[in-house]
Amino acid sequence: MKRRFTTVVLSLLVACALLLVPLLGAPVLGATSYPFQTSGSEVADALDYLRGEQDSDGSISDFSTSAWVVMAIAAAEEDPNDWKVSSNPSIVDYLAANASDADSATDYARMLLAIAAADEDPTDFGGQDFVSLMESTYDGTQIGDAALLNDDIFGVMGLIAAGQSSSSEVITNSVAFIKDNQSSSDGGWGVGVGAASDVDMTASAIMALIAAGESTGSTAITDALAYIKSKQIDSGGFEGFAGGPNNSATDSWAIGGIVAAGEDPTSAGWTSGTGNTPIDDLLTFQNPDGSFNWQSGTPSNKALMTAYAIPALLGEPYPVAVLEPTPEEGVSVVVRIEGQNSTIWSGTVTVTESTIIDDEGDEHYLPEPTALGALDEASQAGDFPYVVQDTAYGLYLYSVDGEEPQGMSGWMYRVDYYSPWVGAADFILDETTPPDPPHQEILFYYGEWGEPPLRIEVDETEVDVGEQFTATVAYYDDDTEAWSPLEEATVHADQNYTTGSDGTVDITVDSDMTLNIYAEKDGFIRSNRVTVMVGTGTGSSSEVGLVAEIIPAISFTVSPSSINFGELGPRDTSDPHTITLTNTGAWNLLITCTVTDEAENLYVEGLKLDEKLWSLFGSEIERGDYAECLCTLTVPEYYTGMGGQSGTVIFWAEEAS
Repeated sequence: MKRRFTTVVLSLLVACALLLVPLLGAPVLGATSYPFQTSGSEVADALDYLRGEQDSDGSISDFSTSAWVVMAIAAAEEDPNDWKVSSNPSIVDYLAANASDADSATDYARMLLAIAAADEDPTDFGGQDFVSLMESTYDGTQIGDAALLNDDIFGVMGLIAAGQSSSSEVITNSVAFIKDNQSSSDGGWGVGVGAASDVDMTASAIMALIAAGESTGSTAITDALAYIKSKQIDSGGFEGFAGGPNNSATDSWAIGGIVAAGEDPTSAGWTSGTGNTPIDDLLTFQNPDGSFNWQSGTPSNKALMTAYAIPALLGEPYPVAVLEPTPEEGVSVVVRIEGQNSTIWSGTVTVTESTIIDDEGDEHYLPEPTALGALDEASQAGDFPYVVQDTAYGLYLYSVDGEEPQGMSGWMYRVDYYSPWVGAADFILDETTPPDPPHQEILFYYGEWGEPPLRIEVDETEVDVGEQFTATVAYYDDDTEAWSPLEEATVHADQNYTTGSDGTVDITVDSDMTLNIYAEKDGFIRSNRVTVMVGTGTGSSSEVGLVAEIIPAISFTVSPSSINFGELGPRDTSDPHTITLTNTGAWNLLITCTVTDEAENLYVEGLKLDEKLWSLFGSEIERGDYAECLCTLTVPEYYTGMGGQSGTVIFWAEEAS
């Protein structure tokens, strides 16, 4: 099925301080060829050199170098499992056979990066669980030696490559540790805490932070890039590790950090005063056989230098591959949170174990999936606060999103509309299957005990303009444990309607619009929301009088149709704008996007959705549902365009797997 798409037009008035911001001219030497292709001689010769260095046991040089070579192979879009001499073990087989040689945090990190590049299982490689080994070095605040930073930087990079969530405690706290130890004087990082900054570690930190979700426009990244720029020399390269001589390894790492931050190392902003770029300098270290020296006339470990150079030439920062996250275990339920005056949040969460922190700061470990654990997951997904108190009767949900109890009203919950007789922390969510269905929905609501919940249904979710459809409102009777029609309920649609004695109301809308219909009545809990599309009906009739109404397989809407980010200058980040994506088709959809502009890549490089670069955006939306994302624009530091600048974000929909 061909994908459907729709667009949002982007516009911006850019203010440039020309005396303060370097002007970006046309790309200089290498711009037409960067990033290089694997078929080009620069990369092809380097790969051929590495092939010629492989031994019969699969290794290239040594154990550590072999891991970096695996990453270079993957960056070149080749399968390292195929790299072998005749029928001997592959380079991946060699790493697996020697996996037990890894015995430090940096060893584990390097192995995770290589394992991901080889598309192998990081929890079972060569008989080792490298994810657990990596996490075992975490002390509660950081990875490995508390006096070092390189193990934190590469540890974060390795765990991300292994498919671990950037929101995990290990990664979150280690990222904070890295950022806390960024030099306040020059913006760089060194190997250890308090050590002098150097280009190698600063570029590595940039790659690790961005892999973990750091914005390319954040202060940490822009300060780090400024530090690297300050170390650029006339040859286009950089001062070496710890202030040493210029070399190919430092160039390669610097290029990786520059590319990870969304910048072009061949652009004018990265051109030295003598007209050279980092790519120009890196290529001066390449030998006729394709290998790279550490320094001119100083070969050192040529295989390692070549392995570093290949991803840099290809524009592939580390990690060169990221594995799909391990499917989360637990119970998936819908959570709906109805506040005093509006719906606070609604969505699906997966609950496993939980650690709940009460208002005194004490932790409460819930080893099984619970209703309160589902609220905790929803709070993280929806970014709203909640407060629990530890009472003689257990954990008490005191407030949600700042709404505290008053009089007889407070926070309560229902599971599949039934009111349990235990607290939310004690209600265990089950995973039973038919004939006993699993728990499907948890409703948290602000109200009084005994208030019945409402439910709204419609007979049509897509209608033509002027076509009538019917909404039915019912309430759950705790005494009969059944649904009954509700009279005089207010139905919110294009206007307010009132239900009759049978709980129904007929609605006719005279213009195109998307309706999120819900029902309310004093003394009852606000209903769910139902989306109705008006103006997208596809009914047709034939000459024999047959009529069929066909729902498109893939159909969706995007609102608004345009965004004006206002006036911004280089390094500025706009206020967030909400984009609503509504699934109006018959299939569950996966929504992705592309961005285009004729504004010197202003939007291509600077547009973010939900605080991530637009290319990482993906949202699954069930039939009849909708999702919201926050759109921001960060103007690149070296952007020189002025006046109104336009672009387009194109949302694509395909069937969700």
